[in-house]
Amino acid sequence: MYSFDQNVSRLNTGAAKWDNAHESIKENGYIPLSIADMEFQTAPAIIDALRKAVDHGIFGYTYADDEYFTALKQFIKRHHDWDVNREWLVTTQGVVQALRLCVEAFTDKGDSIIIQPPVYPPFKNVILSSGRQVVENPLICDEDGHYTMDFVDLEKKCAMLNVRMMFLCNPHNPVGRVWTEDELGRLARIAKTANVLVVSDEIHGELILPGNKHTTYGLIKDAGDEYVVCTAMSKTFNLAGMMCSNIFIPDKKLNVRFRKVASVQSSFGIPALSRAAAIAAFTDCDEWLEELVKYIDGNFEFMYDFIKTRLPKIKCTKTEGTYLAWLDVRALGLSNEDLEKMNIEKAGLELDEGYIFGTNGSGFERINLALPRKELERALLRWERAIRD
Repeated sequence: MYSFDQNVSRLNTGAAKWDNAHESIKENGYIPLSIADMEFQTAPAIIDALRKAVDHGIFGYTYADDEYFTALKQFIKRHHDWDVNREWLVTTQGVVQALRLCVEAFTDKGDSIIIQPPVYPPFKNVILSSGRQVVENPLICDEDGHYTMDFVDLEKKCAMLNVRMMFLCNPHNPVGRVWTEDELGRLARIAKTANVLVVSDEIHGELILPGNKHTTYGLIKDAGDEYVVCTAMSKTFNLAGMMCSNIFIPDKKLNVRFRKVASVQSSFGIPALSRAAAIAAFTDCDEWLEELVKYIDGNFEFMYDFIKTRLPKIKCTKTEGTYLAWLDVRALGLSNEDLEKMNIEKAGLELDEGYIFGTNGSGFERINLALPRKELERALLRWERAIRD
C-alpha cells in the first residue's frame, strides 16, 4: 500500500547529514548512510495532520493534553502491552536532553554512570560534560558477531562505591540487539541489588525486525518502579526534527526530582506542530509502520546477500532491531583513518565510523539502511569498487 522506493533529495534543506557532508561526496552524487534519520517521507496521515495544523495558523505554547496522552497510551498498549499512567509522563525535546536531565536530577558531580560500548556516542558525552564519570561494561561479541551483556562484569561495576546510574540502550545502537526479557530481568536484579538507577533509551523500540520482540524495561518485574524509560516518535516515524520525546518515570520521588530539574531548564512542553504529528502517528499510522519495517527488513536481507556473495571479508552482525547495520571490516586491515579516507575519497560515501562508538568499535562501520533499495544498491556497488581497488 505504501511505497518506500521514492528518492527524495534533502540537499539545501538544512538536513544535517546532507548539507554538512564533504563537498567531494555531494559532487559525486551523495548517498546518505550515516546519521540515524530516514530517507523516507513520513506517513501520509502525519503529513495531513501537519497541513491541518499549519492551516490553523497559531503556533503557541502546547503541552501533552488529554488527547495527546490518550493516543500515546493506546499506542504503547498496542505495540508493547504496557499500561502507562499519566502521572509518569514528562515530555522533553529529545531523548538526549532527557538523559542529561536524568544525570543532573539523580546523580552528583563525581558520581559514575555505566554504559555498554560500543554504544551511541551521546551516552558518554552527556556523562562527561556533566562532570560525572563513565564506567564501561563492554558488550561481548562472539565469533559469529552476536553480542551479549557481560553480566559478571556488570555486577562488579554496579557494586563500585560511586556508581549511581546506568544508561541502557534497548534496542541497542549500534549493534542491533533487542534484549530479551530474561536478559533485562537479570540486569534489573543486579541493578536493584546495587541501588543503581537504570535509564532505558528505547527510541528504536518499534523498529523490531521479524522474529524478534521488544520488551520495554517498564515490564520487568524485578525493576520495581525505580527506573526511567525514554521513548520518542522520532526514529519510528522519521520525525527527529519535531523534538518531542516521552519520558516515563513511575516512582513519585524520582518523577518530582526530574520535573524540578526540567522546569529550571524550561524543558517542558511540546512544539505545536509536534503535538499534531504525534497524535496522528500514535493513532493512524500502524499500517504504515508495519510496511516500513517490512521494507527495512528487505534492505537488510539485500545487504546480507550482497556482502556474502561479493564482499566475503566483511562480517555482518545480525541486526534484530533498528535500521542500523553493524559491519565488521577489520579483515580489510585498514586503520580508522585509512578506512574513513577510503569511504570518502574512493567510494564517495559517508558512513558512521565504528570508532566513534567507543570501546571495541574500531574496525567496524555503522550503515543506515533506511533508504530506497536502489540507493542502497548504488552505495554497496561503490563500496565494493573502493574495497577492491
